Amino acid sequence: MDDRERLLLLNSVADIGSLRVERLLQAFGSLAAVCEATREQLQGVEGIGPVLAAKIVEGCRDTAVVAREEALAKRHACAIVTRLDEGYPEPLRQISDPPLVLYMKGSWQPEDAVAVAMVGSRHASLYGLDIAQRFAADLAVRGVTVVSGLARGIDGASHRGALAGGGRTLAVLGNGLAQVYPPEHEDLAQEVVEQGALISEYPMTMEPLPHNFPRRNRLISGLSLGVVIVEAAKCSGALITADCALEQGREVFAVPGRVDAMTAQGTNQLLKQGARLVTSVEDILEELRLRPLEGSVPVAASPRASQRDDMTTTERQLLECLHPQQPQALDALAAESGLPVSLCASTLLTLELKRAVKQLPGKRFVAVG
Repeated sequence: MDDRERLLLLNSVADIGSLRVERLLQAFGSLAAVCEATREQLQGVEGIGPVLAAKIVEGCRDTAVVAREEALAKRHACAIVTRLDEGYPEPLRQISDPPLVLYMKGSWQPEDAVAVAMVGSRHASLYGLDIAQRFAADLAVRGVTVVSGLARGIDGASHRGALAGGGRTLAVLGNGLAQVYPPEHEDLAQEVVEQGALISEYPMTMEPLPHNFPRRNRLISGLSLGVVIVEAAKCSGALITADCALEQGREVFAVPGRVDAMTAQGTNQLLKQGARLVTSVEDILEELRLRPLEGSVPVAASPRASQRDDMTTTERQLLECLHPQQPQALDALAAESGLPVSLCASTLLTLELKRAVKQLPGKRFVAVG
């Protein structure tokens, strides 16, 4: 057994984490010695109690884990990348607790080091969804990779914006890559794979347990130069991502919201605490010193934006309800298509970015051409 396989074994041990593995390495000198240590020896290391020591001993004995994980990864077209491998994302090597192992479906490219994370409420307003999708599309056409968590709400809108802008996007999951969570983002996940990657530090069959998501947030911020919080309630998980970003020396940006909106309480509080106020993508680019600010690149300049045949089932379903000469309101489109209003709103924005739909005054929509 080599060190790469030992990392896979240790990564399968619940609650161990990369910081505890570092302490074990300092105590025993090598991964081989860690995996051969007794329960009593392991308990002598700071942060390793009797319960965890027993888990480590049991996990290191279950050498079949490696074969099972590799077989599952192959079945789901995923790559397994450890900290010992060249394909490990360089930005994550810089954080204090880099994951031992990453599972990837798709690929991380060196140009993905120029990335901005966009996160926010799962229960986003139409305004928040609109802003997230537009900002992500504008970042994408500038060549900036958009990182998010594939969750409902702002995360999903951010991925869709990046895809519609023809750019790359990375989705960091809080579960194993043998399944997509939430399940309604299955199609979106496949699009992300084609223009980026699904990434997880969890074993292939790990369920989307609640405590996984706060921990995965450090990877969302760690993969990025800065984090944009679009909408967040006072106790939102997006604020955990902001805290991770500050700890990692990343920039934190916040989009201002209505003072009476629940989903703006967290973002407005961040602004009070010194987060950079964002009203356009130029604010982000200027702070990160990524691009000259003269002349905004229009979203329509994206090669993907003009490809009418590259649409999801939902986009086609909604487009069939639209006509070039008969403007329709959002509620009417939702009723005719049978889709939820929130899904109609986000899909219409995607269709606008693809130049298939045009919005008229009064929030009425027509098909283009």
